[in-house]
Amino acid sequence: MSQKKSDLSNFPRSQIKVAKDNDLIYSSFALANQDDAELLQSIMAQGIVEPLVVSTDGFLLSGHRRFAAAKLLRLETVPVRFHEVVFESLAREDRLKLLAVFNRQRDKSFDEKTAERLVEIDPKVARSQLFLKRIERDRQPISIETNVELGEVKHRASITTMAFAAAVQKIVKDNERFLPLTDRRIHYLLLNDPPLRHDKKTERYRNDIASYKALTNLLVRMRLNRMIPMDAVEDPTRPVTGSIGFQSADAFVAQELESLLRFYNRNLMQDQPIHLEIVLEKAALRSVVMEVAWEYCVSLTVGRGFCSLSPRHDLALRYKNSGKRDCVLLFLTDFDPDGEAIAASFARSMRDDFGLRHVIPHKVLLNQSDVIEFDLPADLDAKPSSPNYQKFVEKFGTQATELDALPADLIQARLRQAIENVIDIDTFQRQVDEETRDAALLQAKREAILNFVGRHHG
Repeated sequence: MSQKKSDLSNFPRSQIKVAKDNDLIYSSFALANQDDAELLQSIMAQGIVEPLVVSTDGFLLSGHRRFAAAKLLRLETVPVRFHEVVFESLAREDRLKLLAVFNRQRDKSFDEKTAERLVEIDPKVARSQLFLKRIERDRQPISIETNVELGEVKHRASITTMAFAAAVQKIVKDNERFLPLTDRRIHYLLLNDPPLRHDKKTERYRNDIASYKALTNLLVRMRLNRMIPMDAVEDPTRPVTGSIGFQSADAFVAQELESLLRFYNRNLMQDQPIHLEIVLEKAALRSVVMEVAWEYCVSLTVGRGFCSLSPRHDLALRYKNSGKRDCVLLFLTDFDPDGEAIAASFARSMRDDFGLRHVIPHKVLLNQSDVIEFDLPADLDAKPSSPNYQKFVEKFGTQATELDALPADLIQARLRQAIENVIDIDTFQRQVDEETRDAALLQAKREAILNFVGRHHG
């Protein structure tokens, strides 16, 4: 097919036909639309500069808004360029594709761009891609049981241990920024100021199985009675998977627009002379530590005890890709046989498994000096089953303390202090200033995009 048949600078407007197919893709010309009004003003002042494209049988292929403006201005002739194709001889699908091709480069509205792309999209392929994305996001199946006998209705016992419940409420309130908490985290925080387990007895909360079971039972009843929020407590060992989906494509677009350009974070460590990482033993404290990690733009690895190979490998790659000579690892672990061994084990793996010779491990928390300084509960016996037990006992004795026993503010303060001890503060502050300017620019871009979408998309 040749590019064109001829060029005509003055062609009768009345001989040009507008295909009905065009309305399936492009919206009507309207002076209420700012872009259309500006186009009309431009044509009034300068005429039509770019020729319209017309098929050999007289159908308009490109320049529909210029043609509509010419009609409003009652121009008798318009410049045209012919394209050698018989429009009416084409199938409907081919006509739509031809219109889309000829109008690809002009400035179009949001709906027009969407409709233009829609012509070339296979709905079945699009749905298949959506499904694959869901599978990638969530590969765990949801099981359903229908053959369950419920039995008689049972009512949970009412809450009579009010001092116990009040202590739990205080912990939840004091840790609102870090919700949800695990029952294990609440357990260790209660040990800092043990409440009475029974209002009419003298026995206080202890670091034993009986107290822990009493707590888990109380947490269930407090949540059901709305004494604390239902989502104040989580169980990360039992994840729930699946999605209820969206009611419509518009609902999905609305959610995406709500998050548009909101999750930018500048690499505040990019000019630092060292590569810095945080390693945390306890998953229950992730939200507490993550808040500081985000503040300084430092990666956080949660080991759940001794880290497996995959997160260690990922950390080694981040270090290598940073191009920095030294890597400082800040550890937050329990004060017990395994907690004391985690930092050394991790650093040895960096050296022996990945050949990294400039790794500097430093345990920020929890040390024996912290237990003494902050008067933390130390009535937990170290586990004799640990291969690190004998070494720990010889050095520290048999008493151990969990990292979970520390208040969140204390953990964060000590971690901030450790980070600022190893970075260049002036360099860091310059990056913070740049991020502040970035934030303003992104907000302006977000508002401009949303304004465009709102103006052209209802």
